[in-house]
Amino acid sequence: MDAIKIGWLGSALDGPGGGYDKIHRMAFDEATEKGLLDRPVEFVLHPENGLPQGSAKNATDGFRWLVEEGCIGVAGAYSSDNAITVGPLANELHVPLISWCGTEQFHGDYNFRLGNGDCGGDATLIVAWLKRHGHERVAVLSEISPNGEEYFRYFRQECRRRGIAVAAVETVSQTPADLTANLRNLRQIEPDALVYMGYGMLAAKGLLRASLDELDWDPPRIMTTAFMFYLMGFEKFEGWVGIDQLDPQNPLVQNFHQRFVERYGQDPPLWPNAVPVLAYDTARVLVEGLLRAPILSGEGLKAGLERIRFMPSTTGSAHTHIACSPHEHGMFRGDWLLYGRVQNNALEFEGLFEPWE
Repeated sequence: MDAIKIGWLGSALDGPGGGYDKIHRMAFDEATEKGLLDRPVEFVLHPENGLPQGSAKNATDGFRWLVEEGCIGVAGAYSSDNAITVGPLANELHVPLISWCGTEQFHGDYNFRLGNGDCGGDATLIVAWLKRHGHERVAVLSEISPNGEEYFRYFRQECRRRGIAVAAVETVSQTPADLTANLRNLRQIEPDALVYMGYGMLAAKGLLRASLDELDWDPPRIMTTAFMFYLMGFEKFEGWVGIDQLDPQNPLVQNFHQRFVERYGQDPPLWPNAVPVLAYDTARVLVEGLLRAPILSGEGLKAGLERIRFMPSTTGSAHTHIACSPHEHGMFRGDWLLYGRVQNNALEFEGLFEPWE
């Protein structure tokens, strides 16, 4: 019996036998052990090498290669830059693409989103946190990138709605010439809080931490799901609150961790952080889509994914679930975005969104 081929395209993979590959295989092995899959599944891995450090062509070439290898579904093009690039190709080739992107520019019949954040949602949650803590005059470090532009558009809208003043904005590239000078300008207006809206490399590379230390500035501060680059080192994010997706109170999180350790004798990659649970849910969604597919083809997997309802989610809070339907391909429902904080070089759960009137 021929194997079903599933493609993995992206930098979130570390190769065959690596930590994330083990997470994906665990989800499929568990499904086989439960009798949910009745034929073998072959993983086909391809490094994306896409934007912002690679090229758009690398990303699209990688997707085409996976399709030519016979993959009927692909997870990858994880960042917004690459999702915007590869999404139209998935629609053209009729092969479902599951992306972790946060942009609203990823859409179409074959584009499915398990967001590692949401540009509009991140911004709205940030404003809710600022309002809750009484920070009503804020400074913004706004990054020029697809995510950064989209974040800031929603952020201004929500600030207007909630009565928060944007007292100063410094617009920077993903490789600013003098980040310390940008932050110094923001400090001069004595804001209640600092907000960073960007893809996250400024934090992941330690540039934000170094500049704040140089200025000896320790303001209340919050960022988007760029926060989840804490997997590059908690010390780079000390003192930051950010939008996260790991809720230790979700019972599926500890169950996932326990089963992974029992199966492989080690923790998931860089545990604890949100990316392993998101990787696990991505594989589980593909399993559920295959189970429901009326025919094992790209078109059939698309139909199967669209039939998922109230699937329990390891990502997000205990009441988060995963669902889909035709023309509604943002698959997380409920409190799938939440707040985290890095304090004393460790990740802490900061809480959930709180309703307001």
